[in-house]
Amino acid sequence: MVRGLVRGRGVVLLLSWGWASAWAQDVAPADAPETLPTIALPAEAAPPLPAAEAVPADSALGEVIVTARKRAERLQDVPVSVQAFSAEQLDARGIQDVRDLSLAVPGLTVTDLGGYNLIYLRGIGTDIFIPSAEPSVATYIDGVYFPSGHSLAQSFGAIERVEVLKGPQGTLFGRNSTGGAVSIWSKNPGPQAETSIQASYAPRFDDSRTRVYTNVPLASNLAASLSAYYHHADNIYALDNGSGDHLPAEIGKGARLKIGIDFSDEVSLQLAGFAAQQRGTSTTASANVRPSALLGATLPAETRDYVVTANSEPSLTTDSRAAYAILNWNHPGVDTKLLGSYYRVRAHDYVYDFDDTRQPIATYGADDEYQRFVTSELQFTSNDESWGADWLKWVGGLYYLNSEGGYDPGYLRLLDFVQLPGLVSRLPPIVRNPLDALIGRLGLPQSLTFYFTGLLETESYSAYLQSTASVTDWFDITLGGRWQRERRRLAQSDVDIGAHDALLGYSFSPEETSATNFSPKVSLDLRPLPDLLAYASFQQGFKSGTYNIINIFVQPEYVKPEKVTAYELGVKSEWFDRTLRFNAAVFQNDIRDLQTGFMSFTSGGAINLENAGKARIRGLELETVWRPLPKLDPGLQIGGNASWLDAKYLSYDNARGFCVRGDPHSPTSCNVLPNGIAYGNGDFSGNQIVRTPKFSGTLSLSQSFEVPGGRFEIAGDWYYNSGYYYLAQNTPDTFENAYDVVNARISYLYRRYGLLVTVFGDNLGDERYDFAQFHTDFGRQDSLAPPRTWGLRLNLDF
Repeated sequence: MVRGLVRGRGVVLLLSWGWASAWAQDVAPADAPETLPTIALPAEAAPPLPAAEAVPADSALGEVIVTARKRAERLQDVPVSVQAFSAEQLDARGIQDVRDLSLAVPGLTVTDLGGYNLIYLRGIGTDIFIPSAEPSVATYIDGVYFPSGHSLAQSFGAIERVEVLKGPQGTLFGRNSTGGAVSIWSKNPGPQAETSIQASYAPRFDDSRTRVYTNVPLASNLAASLSAYYHHADNIYALDNGSGDHLPAEIGKGARLKIGIDFSDEVSLQLAGFAAQQRGTSTTASANVRPSALLGATLPAETRDYVVTANSEPSLTTDSRAAYAILNWNHPGVDTKLLGSYYRVRAHDYVYDFDDTRQPIATYGADDEYQRFVTSELQFTSNDESWGADWLKWVGGLYYLNSEGGYDPGYLRLLDFVQLPGLVSRLPPIVRNPLDALIGRLGLPQSLTFYFTGLLETESYSAYLQSTASVTDWFDITLGGRWQRERRRLAQSDVDIGAHDALLGYSFSPEETSATNFSPKVSLDLRPLPDLLAYASFQQGFKSGTYNIINIFVQPEYVKPEKVTAYELGVKSEWFDRTLRFNAAVFQNDIRDLQTGFMSFTSGGAINLENAGKARIRGLELETVWRPLPKLDPGLQIGGNASWLDAKYLSYDNARGFCVRGDPHSPTSCNVLPNGIAYGNGDFSGNQIVRTPKFSGTLSLSQSFEVPGGRFEIAGDWYYNSGYYYLAQNTPDTFENAYDVVNARISYLYRRYGLLVTVFGDNLGDERYDFAQFHTDFGRQDSLAPPRTWGLRLNLDF
């Protein structure tokens, strides 16, 4: 009978695999590893613990529930690499936005460039800030895909948890998640009235934050929740260009409304909408710390911390609007979910001083940069009444995306000190000849503005299926796959050249490309002990091909899809009555046609996209949380995480880079302009992948104890990063030096009124490190992370 049962399960697995393989056409990875979150269950859902072993809700050893496989599961039971944080854990560590996550998740690098979050996870990410270069680490809110690189979730607001899923997420989490996914879950409306208020103030930059959440039951089957936040802070940079002007404050504000309707015990509907705005400078405020040969002879490097000399005052405003609905129907044998969403993000008042000096040389910006997305997903999940529910779990679905976005228009303005005749002489004939005619006819030796309009349209269809069978009580097999077909269309690519009252315009030809791929996943899971899980997985990921929509001189080229094949061995364990947690994973990612970017006005366009032939990333990750004295001192907790990455371009020839005389890392074939600007093509094979440190790690220590009326806690967190390169050519001037950041807090919880008072200090060592490095024809421009700050934070729950 046992043999028959195993044989029957094998047939089901083979049928599932055969269904997925039948869809395979042009193999193009798009798979997705799952998640190992760390989220405390609601008190009523958590298994009861002995009083001596009870842990606070913000403890990393609290029971954790994750949805990495599209169903609620305990963290330690999920054979996927995930790190997650509950709302209490986020508040305790002062994590307010996506950037802060990089100080808590080793192997995750979040930098900012021109208002875009550039996220790298395990060495895979997107290093260019244009709408057509979609993130490799995707963002989800309540299970809905929000792919814009703009600061969508700049401030989290009131949420339930955040999960960071590591590695390709192609099977269950859709498009372009070759590096991983950040999954943000907001609170759902419920039958219990509740309100939460958080307010904080840090005096150094007059930094104030306010967050409010309230849930109101309107009827027995109807509830609504509203969350809102507001953030105001003086700019950490000072403007010194002789104008007497000041940089604007950083202001973030937003609100989310959710309505929950229970039509019956089986059918429910959630409606949600949010609006957010981020206004200020972001990293458009930067300093030219190493001018290029063009400027070095006349302008010194900026050596002062937090000082900008830009003549074009930096600014950026980003507006986000979204609406989505989730319909759940729990039918005997299958749970059905229908998701639909609309999302639009628009950047305007966008001004970036391209040379970052007080001289009026070059300014980059956009009057209207936008992205619009419409998505829908139909999902089917097995439940306790499904056939074979005692040994088989499965999830499948259909997914659709339609989007458009680009610049309408953007601009690059070149002014007084650009030697236009010398620059024009180096341009391709298709551009050089009409410019020569324009200059000769109108007598414009030095003043020029390029207005570029670039729009990209996308339509994507996909189907996915994943099933897990328990062959024995201690051995599971997971098979899955995702089929996808996508069409990309370069709908418009126009350039207008303006000088005084004259305009010369030209257009590039529209283009369209389609791609089909299938991404499989295989996982083997072993449980030799109740609290020990070992797993081995193979999966693939796929990132869509695209077009560079900012081409000024040459026809936009198609950038081929990025394909990732990932192998991973992992172990998740708990010891000594679950007072010690130890998780580890070793992995290798093989990447083909890695999409990467390069900034140079003289190399064909302000921004370039290209493919690096082959790349490989090998890594080891460790995670541990320990309560060493559960009886004598249950409030003492020690935690640590570490990531080692060996990330290299195996084959990257004919790669664009800046030429540096006498530097062995410089491109070998250089085009040197009369004014000293130089770019070229070289072989960067063997170089380190950008924005990827060899080592990063965290160490945390907290001591809490009961006091009259509540709980008192003292805690500190230390983060170390060994440094990384910002450009693939790996020249010394593109390296971010090693840095470490120390944060600390002291808090008191007064239980009677639900009041938590926290005194916090961030970057206590006053470390100098960059949020962004921006390398252009005019030099290296740095945007520093905030210096040492301290403040007071209040949380009130009732």
